Amino acid sequence: MGRLSGYVRAGVVHPEETPLLREAVTLLFGGAPEAEATRWLTSKGMLTPRGNEFRREVLHRLLTNPRLAGLDENGEPIEGWDERVLEPDVFRRLQELFTERSEKRGQPRDAYEYLLTGGCALCGECAVGMIGSRVHAEAPPSYKCDGCGKTRINAEKLEDFLAEHVLAELLKPGARERLEKLECDIEAEIVRLKDHIAGADERFAGIGDLYGRGLMVKAAFAAAQKASQDDLRTSKLRLKYLEQMTDLPIGDVHDLVAWWRTAPYASKRGLILLEVEHVRVGRVEGSQAPEKRVLIDWRQPAA
Repeated sequence: MGRLSGYVRAGVVHPEETPLLREAVTLLFGGAPEAEATRWLTSKGMLTPRGNEFRREVLHRLLTNPRLAGLDENGEPIEGWDERVLEPDVFRRLQELFTERSEKRGQPRDAYEYLLTGGCALCGECAVGMIGSRVHAEAPPSYKCDGCGKTRINAEKLEDFLAEHVLAELLKPGARERLEKLECDIEAEIVRLKDHIAGADERFAGIGDLYGRGLMVKAAFAAAQKASQDDLRTSKLRLKYLEQMTDLPIGDVHDLVAWWRTAPYASKRGLILLEVEHVRVGRVEGSQAPEKRVLIDWRQPAA
């Protein structure tokens, strides 16, 4: 068996490596991730017994080896092991820390309910819809352009900014009447879309009939089928989108701010979609503040 880092030989600590390993453990107890402790050891010039730089998994394997504390596989002191890199109680505390961190990593993060996906939030750079995203697992939720990828904004900041403006609009005189007109427009479009979707089979059959009678070449038939399929898919998505905007209990709500704080996700999203056509998010230009980057396209009732 090769030499264990921190020891010259079994039970005799290495005078240079041991203080560095103890300091690395202190960093871990202070909240540093293993990757940071690994980089710190490398910065101090410490190498593995084989002369390689430490990697995170190599350091983890070393720090979970009970021989580092002069213990056998059962956690019992090894006879004749006079010196230890880590005292047994420190080693046990370290294993508890690793277990705790592992459990936290294993817990899925609560899913974040994005209010402005589905085409409401648009990238100001390329006008493509923004999607919910996180920069990494521990990062806060954000919106990212699904096209050019150049635009990103903190989700909570954007949604709080928009909610503030939507509620302010609803507190203006005549806002409830305008909202009712918007709902009527949406309901009329829903009826039209349902009729359009219901007629899809007939349209597909018509295309097939033309092709079967030799009135359409194969390439045109394939293109017409694809266009009809795309149209059907878009219509279904649009219908689902519009149906979220109806049956909102706003008419009976007197304190809109209090309602917003406790309203379910579907109601909040429905209200925003009813009031707002698009939210256009610009790229960062010296400020992360939404008021410097966001333009709201308000939905207007049909004349």
